[in-house]
Amino acid sequence: MFAPNDIPSRFQLRHATMDDFEFAESLTRRNMGGYYVRHHLIWRGDLFLASYRESENFILELDGEAIGVLRVTQEADSLHIRDVQIAEGYRGNGAGTFLLDMSHRWARERGLRELQLRVFVDNPAARLYLRMGYRVAGPRLARLGSIRHMTRLV
Repeated sequence: MFAPNDIPSRFQLRHATMDDFEFAESLTRRNMGGYYVRHHLIWRGDLFLASYRESENFILELDGEAIGVLRVTQEADSLHIRDVQIAEGYRGNGAGTFLLDMSHRWARERGLRELQLRVFVDNPAARLYLRMGYRVAGPRLARLGSIRHMTRLV
């Protein structure tokens, strides 16, 4: 896999370790908490830990400070983006676009066919995903729920 920091950017991306788990879970839970409440879901730390252990996890840094998390898994010919989390105060400045671009480059480098992600219907990040070529996928009934499944061809 190519080194993401070889691409000129003000952001740095590094592999996460278990030492980063607390940051990753805290940021994800803080960012997703309102959606979980609105959509009557319960946060399960044990499920997040299991998913973290099964994913390729990355920490996004700006000037040496951790500001985001990217978690991906590869399944067959798809790269699944499990989390794109950006800390409040750093959104809207290209951090999410940078992480999605990295994911697309990795999928292309691996010879995969598509990228997939899920997003709450009321999450403003869905607009970014649409601008970056993702489209709502799945059966019609799945489109009526609180979470949208989105895909993009590589």
